[in-house]
Amino acid sequence: MKVLLGTPPRAVPKPWISFIGAINVPAMVSAFELLKVKAPGDSPLHTLLQHSGEVWVDSGGYQFLSRGVEIGVDDVAGVYLRFWDASRYLSLDYPPLPTDDDETAFKKFLKTIEAYARLSRLLEGEDIEVTPVIHYYKNEELVFRVMRKIIDFNPRELAIGGLVPYILVTRNVPRNSRWRALLFIAKVISEFNGMVHVLGLGSPSITPTLELLGVHSTDSSTWRVKAAYGKVILPGGGERHVTGRRVNFGRRVIKPSELEELYNFLRSTGFPLLSNYPDGLYSSFEYRALVNAWVTLMSRERPRGRSFRLMYERIQAL
Repeated sequence: MKVLLGTPPRAVPKPWISFIGAINVPAMVSAFELLKVKAPGDSPLHTLLQHSGEVWVDSGGYQFLSRGVEIGVDDVAGVYLRFWDASRYLSLDYPPLPTDDDETAFKKFLKTIEAYARLSRLLEGEDIEVTPVIHYYKNEELVFRVMRKIIDFNPRELAIGGLVPYILVTRNVPRNSRWRALLFIAKVISEFNGMVHVLGLGSPSITPTLELLGVHSTDSSTWRVKAAYGKVILPGGGERHVTGRRVNFGRRVIKPSELEELYNFLRSTGFPLLSNYPDGLYSSFEYRALVNAWVTLMSRERPRGRSFRLMYERIQAL
């Protein structure tokens, strides 16, 4: 299963440069960020990222909505035409909230379908293929009605959004939502005759389970976010503090045994920057981010968290 690293286009570090010759690093950027960028050169996106490999572009629908920014299909099409050299382009989407009633959610689903149809028409003939997005919602039959309408367009790939609150957060959602959401993914894969990308679930806590389900790819930007908070991600999931920065959540400090475990994992998987370990963890955001990126890309260990481990074992048993 492929894991894409989400990143702002001009951010550092750039793991695809640091890991060159070791592993391929697919990346994902958002149209929300690209909207502010002037396209450079003959290969705009690859030149901007200094990336010669696989790059996807997300519509940034959630970012626009969360910041109260109005954006239309024509705006997204304009960004995609400027940055024409990506491997995949995700359609503009309107994700429902876990608290939305069925009527509100269905209206958002219809807007998502309409956006996909219009965006596909606008980019037809431009060698830019648009990947439609569906969203998990508590009324799953409603989602499958929408999915079957999208399948009529015969896309090669389908992305599932809206799963993070149900699987990684699980606050203000119905009981047993994590298990229901995983079974939902399995059902989508069984009904859709193509590749399935799951948005935002590239955490080592859940990627081994997604791989068991047959998910083609997922993505995550937490490798940078955790590093900025002074944290490292452990193989199998979980995060530990390695700096003295004050935080309001996840206060667990890394133990000597966990430092050794992380070192052994990095060494056994061929991490190319071991000479800076462990000092770089304490002193450098960029080094922490690169360690987190490597663990995110490479970890398929059995999840260490009890609830995630139980989900993994249940899926494995099936």
